Amino acid sequence: MSATRSTGSVGRRPAPVPGPSEVPQYSYGWAVYVLAALLAFAMAYVIFKLHYTYGQAPHRIIKMLVGFVVLLLVVFRSRLALYVWLLAIPIGEWLPATGIPGVNGPNLLIAVIMLSWIIPRIMQGQRVLSRTRLSGPVAAYLALLVFSLARGWLFPPGPGYDGFQMMKSVWQIVLGFVVYFAVANVVVNRKQISGLLVTFAVGSTIGALIAVRQFLGAGFDARIGGAIGDINDLGAYFAVTASALFGLFLTSRAFTGFRKWVIGASAFLAGFGVMIPKSRGGYVGVAAGVGVITYLIDKRAVVVFAVVLALSPLWAPDFVQERVAETTVDSLEAGLVGDASDRLDPSAGVRLDIWRIVARKSLKSPIIGYGYAAVPYLTVGELSRPFSAHSLYFETLGETGLLGIVVLFWLLSACLRSGRELLRVASTRTSRGLAVAFIGATVALIVANIFGERFTHISIAGTYFFLAGLVDRSIAIEHESSLSNAVGA
Repeated sequence: MSATRSTGSVGRRPAPVPGPSEVPQYSYGWAVYVLAALLAFAMAYVIFKLHYTYGQAPHRIIKMLVGFVVLLLVVFRSRLALYVWLLAIPIGEWLPATGIPGVNGPNLLIAVIMLSWIIPRIMQGQRVLSRTRLSGPVAAYLALLVFSLARGWLFPPGPGYDGFQMMKSVWQIVLGFVVYFAVANVVVNRKQISGLLVTFAVGSTIGALIAVRQFLGAGFDARIGGAIGDINDLGAYFAVTASALFGLFLTSRAFTGFRKWVIGASAFLAGFGVMIPKSRGGYVGVAAGVGVITYLIDKRAVVVFAVVLALSPLWAPDFVQERVAETTVDSLEAGLVGDASDRLDPSAGVRLDIWRIVARKSLKSPIIGYGYAAVPYLTVGELSRPFSAHSLYFETLGETGLLGIVVLFWLLSACLRSGRELLRVASTRTSRGLAVAFIGATVALIVANIFGERFTHISIAGTYFFLAGLVDRSIAIEHESSLSNAVGA
């Protein structure tokens, strides 16, 4: 019998029947391109309408488009919000306005930052707020601020006190402080901290370049406010950032290659930036901050720093020397007068008068003061016009009394202790550099605020308390690393 060879499937396993998940599906990748084309068409139409129908200038349209793109990135990549914050805060006054009440750059950024921190923790069943070194003092200061607003609103210090307007001002202050909580709870590791420090340097560089451009355009005799908008606030901002960047630069071995050059260039620009607003408080603040940093890095270098400072008439620009010389009035008439305030230039002399008035009137409400922004109402009857206190400490005394002084002292001393703690436990160059930079920035902030209220401006507070959050997070990472090493051993 002849065997017939089968050409079929004899001896082979039957092909498996595809399951539901293996059935070929239709691809909708083309929809991405369609949506992108529609979005591009919509944006082109918006540009056309804004320019030709509503007469908007091209530079404003570009700002709005850039802001829109950045907002999309931040919404879909929420971790970028921390980096965008550091780039946006130095140019707060230049951020495009939407025209919608409450919808502006800082509000949107802080909303995304807070939501990217809070929502994932709630969804994962984790604690939303971890206990950190500065959480108590910062929260107490914000509570005091709200209390002073309520005190002034319910019991106005004078006629015309607008509680609603003061509330909007307090809200802007709150934004600069609450970023601390997000940073101290969101930042993950040392690599992210290093990246954020470099971004901080880039943000300061952007602010400095804008200020330099304004300065060169206005002339050496002018005083400019940069992208922050106020002369003395700009000086205090650069006093803080220049001190911090100088500390990072002196410990720049924590950074490699291009990052080191970015921090060095940023430190140089911030140092020049503190000169051009011609703010004497900024000058004294940065000198104090850099002096402390020099001491922390090498005590012997303090002598060199003192010599360089003493020789400042040889290297400081003429406009800086002229501004410092204006502190005292060099005239025969002023020399014959015994009152110290009469021997000072008008802007310096009036500060002493204001401080006397605030100190005297605070005796009538020594514990809780007169409420937020009350000092101009205290001075209007005794001086030619209303004046702010021109000092954070007298402003605090007038607004919140001795209670405010205690809370403020608690906050500032806690910041210094956090910096010193990180310096003590630092096991990496990045942590040590951050500790040195933060201590220098804190000293610069404390000294600069003797001569003005520069603590609560959103650009200053938003930058400083961002660094404070990085410091406290670094302390936690150092402790976690030490515990892990101890367990592994």
